[in-house]
Amino acid sequence: MTTTVRAEPAVQPREGSPRTKAPSRRSTERKPRRAAIHTGRVLLLVGFLAVWETAARSGWIDPLLFGSPTGVVTSFLEYVPSERASASMTATFGAIAIAFVIGSVTGTIAGLALGLSRTLDGIIGPFLAPLNSVPRIALAPLFITWFGLTMSAKVVLAVSIVFFILAENARSAVRSVDHDLMTMSRVVGLSRTATLWKVVLPSAVPTMFAGLRLTFTYSLLGVIASEMIATTNGLGQDIVLYSSSYQIDTVFAILVVLMIIAVATNALFSLAERRLLVWQEV
Repeated sequence: MTTTVRAEPAVQPREGSPRTKAPSRRSTERKPRRAAIHTGRVLLLVGFLAVWETAARSGWIDPLLFGSPTGVVTSFLEYVPSERASASMTATFGAIAIAFVIGSVTGTIAGLALGLSRTLDGIIGPFLAPLNSVPRIALAPLFITWFGLTMSAKVVLAVSIVFFILAENARSAVRSVDHDLMTMSRVVGLSRTATLWKVVLPSAVPTMFAGLRLTFTYSLLGVIASEMIATTNGLGQDIVLYSSSYQIDTVFAILVVLMIIAVATNALFSLAERRLLVWQEV
């Protein structure tokens, strides 16, 4: 007796399965575009430095007033390892850290309170815009009179900038929460605290992180501006000192230090934001 075995047709994977899914045109076009962007950035930077160096060496500009890229590199390598730079960076970044923490915490709490309570917002909200419109540089002499040539004056000036930015940012973030989510939280009987932690904060975190990145830059600007006006140490004081003695290359070297710190901090904020908001990609 002969048994006939019928060959089963091969199972074709369904379209869209992970094994057969072909890369989209958008993903294939994104890599060359990204490479072109990075190449363009490098070429722009190299071209600018080359023109600057050529102008300084050819006498088109005065190196004493405008410096040169090679001079900036030399001054950077001399300044950064020095004891003066170490003391100045400690004073400046210490004040920035304190101002950023105090301003961020108080500003975020105030913004959340204003966003959640229309009564409180109606009482305090109208005063925010006039207070925030006062130039902080105009307040620097007052802070110096009240606190002296100390770190407190620098911190208070930076906090006065950070606080209002984050307060307005947090209030706007709360107001932008989906109205249907807020209604559903009330329907299911969530308390105000539970609504804050389970509905408001998850929805407001992206906007608040954008505000944090911005406020770090402004805290840096506030501290540096305060140091340039009146203080005994700090990078702002070094900028004034070296510029008054026409050591422009060293001034640019200090600015490079500040840019490196700002870029590194912004990268850390972006990394933390991606880690905390990974649930949005699910």
